[in-house]
Amino acid sequence: MSSKSGDYLKKPIIFIGNPRSGTTIISNIAMRHKDLGFPSNWHNIFPKSLAINFLRFLFQNPFWEIYSQHKYAFRSSENYTIWSQNLEKELDFGRDFLIGQRASEDTVKRARDYFEKIVRYQRKKRLAFKLTGPAKIEYLLSIFPDAQFVRIHRNPVPTVSSLIKSDFWEDLGATKLWWTGVYSDEEKKFAERNVGNRVAITALQTKKVSNITDMEIEKTGVEVLDVRYTDFIQSPEETIGSILNHLNLSKDPRCFEYFKKNKIYNKNKTDEDYFDSKDLETIYSIYADVSLGTQYETQRN
Repeated sequence: MSSKSGDYLKKPIIFIGNPRSGTTIISNIAMRHKDLGFPSNWHNIFPKSLAINFLRFLFQNPFWEIYSQHKYAFRSSENYTIWSQNLEKELDFGRDFLIGQRASEDTVKRARDYFEKIVRYQRKKRLAFKLTGPAKIEYLLSIFPDAQFVRIHRNPVPTVSSLIKSDFWEDLGATKLWWTGVYSDEEKKFAERNVGNRVAITALQTKKVSNITDMEIEKTGVEVLDVRYTDFIQSPEETIGSILNHLNLSKDPRCFEYFKKNKIYNKNKTDEDYFDSKDLETIYSIYADVSLGTQYETQRN
C-alpha cells in the first residue's frame, strides 16, 4: 500500500444517478473490491469519529468477510451527514444542486483530509462513494479534480414508481419539491398546480436531476461511465466487470461473490405494469415537454 497520503485520493470513484435507479446495488457490489475504502452507514451515525473506520475490520478481515444489509453491518452508505456536519456547514448539501459552486480552500483541505483518513484507516488504496439525486459534479471536481464518475441510468417510469413507494421519499419529495435551487418559474408553477400529485412531482424532480447532470457533464467535460440498469439486470456479472475495467480495478472475486448468494431477477416489466394510462401520460408529458426539460423517448424496462 502506498505511504503517500495524496495517493489515497488519486482518481476517487463517485457513483451518481437518481435514487431508486440501481445506484445502491451496483455501487455496493463494486465497493466490495479489496482496494476500495468508503464512507459507511456508521459514518452517518458518528460523522466526527474517524476511529469508526476501524470497525470495518470486524466485518471484513483475513478470517471472514461479512457483507450484509443488516443495520449494524459495516456497509457503504450515502454520506450527507458527513458533508453537513463536518465539511460544508453553510450549504444544504443534501438538497441543493450547487450549480456553479466550488468548495472553498478550507473546505477542500478539510474534505481531502477527512476522506484520505477514511481510506488510510480502512487500509485500502482508493476512495469510492455514492451520491443520488443532484450529482454536484462541478462542486465535487473542485475537491477531487481527477474523480471518475459512474452514472447509473434507469427508465423514468420504474424509477418514479419505486420512489413513490419508498417511505423516505414520502417524507421528502413525494408531494413537494425536495431538491432546491434550479427550478424555472414555469416549473415552480407546475409544482404548485400539482401539489399532492406524487407522480407529477416525483417525475418533475427526477427529470430535473437528469437534465442538470447532463448540463454539468457538458460544462465540465468530465469523463463519465454510463451504465444502464437494464444492462445490469440482463448481464449483471458482465456489467460489473465492465465497470471495474473502466476504473482500472482488478476483477476482484469479492465483487462477484455477490452473485453466488443473490439472484438478480429480470422481471421484464413494461411501463403499463407500473402505472395506469393517466399516470403514464403524466410522466411522458413531463419528460417530453421541451419547456420543462429534454425529450424522453419511451423505453421498456
